[in-house]
Amino acid sequence: MTKTMELAPKAASVRAARLFAAGVLDADGVESSVIELAVLLVSELVTNAAVHAHSGVRVTVHVDSHWVRIEVEDEGPGEPMLGGLTPEQVKGRGLAVVDRLSTDWGADLHDDHKVVWFEIAR
Repeated sequence: MTKTMELAPKAASVRAARLFAAGVLDADGVESSVIELAVLLVSELVTNAAVHAHSGVRVTVHVDSHWVRIEVEDEGPGEPMLGGLTPEQVKGRGLAVVDRLSTDWGADLHDDHKVVWFEIAR
């Protein structure tokens, strides 16, 4: 199953993305622990898109019997960077969370947009 949602570039879009992802995954019978993890990770990616890209955001949820893949597309420039963190940092932990908790993640760069995605094994 694949479902997509378009979101405006505003803070309220993060909540809408969480609800959308949870609803799609629940409707497909995905385990609650996987849903909770996916909701956390989609929050991180949509927050990054809303804060840095200043463009609309497209969230796509793919589900099959082995994995969940969520893609967050925006029109912002640049590649997402997983940087070194210090204990004093208040910001910049989103991709570290995605890196640590997802099965896999990455970014696909295009001329006019980028897609940051993660996968979680079921």
